[in-house]
Amino acid sequence: MLKKTGIYAIVGLILVFAFLHVGFAPAQHTPRTTGTTLLGGIAFILMTCTIILSTRLAIFEDWFGGLDRMYQVHRVMGVLTALFALVHFFGVPKEVPVGMDPVVNSIVPSAPLGMLGLIFLVIGLFIALNRKIRYSWWRPTHKIMGIVYLLIVGHFFTAPEIFVEQYSASGVLLLVAAAVGVVSLFYSVFGMNRRTAIPFTIQEVNALERATEVVLKPIGKTLQFKPGQFAFVEVQGKNWNEPHPFTISSAPGDDYLRFTVKVLGDWTRKVREELKPGSKVLVRGPYGRFDAEIATNKQIWLAGGIGLTPFLSKLRAMKPGDARQVHLVYAAREVRDAIFLDELRARATELGNVTLVPLFSEEGNFARVDMMKKKLPDPLNSYEYFMCGPKPMVDGLMKDLKSEGVTRDRIHTEAFEFR
Repeated sequence: MLKKTGIYAIVGLILVFAFLHVGFAPAQHTPRTTGTTLLGGIAFILMTCTIILSTRLAIFEDWFGGLDRMYQVHRVMGVLTALFALVHFFGVPKEVPVGMDPVVNSIVPSAPLGMLGLIFLVIGLFIALNRKIRYSWWRPTHKIMGIVYLLIVGHFFTAPEIFVEQYSASGVLLLVAAAVGVVSLFYSVFGMNRRTAIPFTIQEVNALERATEVVLKPIGKTLQFKPGQFAFVEVQGKNWNEPHPFTISSAPGDDYLRFTVKVLGDWTRKVREELKPGSKVLVRGPYGRFDAEIATNKQIWLAGGIGLTPFLSKLRAMKPGDARQVHLVYAAREVRDAIFLDELRARATELGNVTLVPLFSEEGNFARVDMMKKKLPDPLNSYEYFMCGPKPMVDGLMKDLKSEGVTRDRIHTEAFEFR
């Protein structure tokens, strides 16, 4: 669930900037100049925040409710940045201000830097939001946004004083934002991947029905994580040069790290067909706050298809005597699609506090709130819900649960989309 702490921090920062910019506007500014530079400043703050979130620091996961939520906010702020920047561009006075030498103005690079930044920003945003573009193409082109940010920083630093006083109260705030943004940009591009990478070798590649289980053996230290978290996996070798996020399906403390990957596209098909034991892999993480251990004892886990993987990790980590009462509803198309079903049944029997409810759509059985209302021993709003699976299933269940009086803070979902 998206936490509001990070949202409040960003809104607060923008309000402080707006107060300083409007409240202490230079006397020579016209209302139009103050208003359009205000929009430009807000666009710059939003873009700086997107750069800062790209560092994936744990503190921001706490503020937003996990890396998946951070990327949702990152995407929305990117769109807002472009909108504010466009209004700023079309609204800012184009004529040479009174009192400014036209020759001097012509050699100041602020305008062309801003123009270039805006053009690349709009192009980059179009690519970022276009889901028809393959991930392998999308990822390198998205890195161009770092260059866009540097162009915008240059635009701000070289802006004529008649538009921006860099050492005014609001100007100093933007200077600090620029310094933090540039450091964050260089860390995310050059430092983050190197600092967080943990090496593994591939122990097994197991073909399952419509999925592949990849078992990794640590070379040195292993990854410390909580059940329900995910990590970025990057296979080392020619034509494998892009990391992909996957939920960890093993339990913390296991000798091996396990990922179960659904075959959805070229890369995941390649994992199934070409990945061999002995290959080297880098794992970065863990990320995510899909944590059922901090919830109340009465829990409903709703898994759809490959959305089982976080619950598989939770179930593998659970010990006999666990105080929680868990109902695990596992929805799949048919029995043979229900991966690890025998293990789930065995664990439910062993633990005693887990009720497994497999549902198969080809038999006409779906995860439905009205059925839960009839079958569960207690009222729906007395449980906490954890859901992972296809978006239509999760959205539909969430809507029906809310209509039955279940509050949003008792519904936990994983937004596993990163573009």
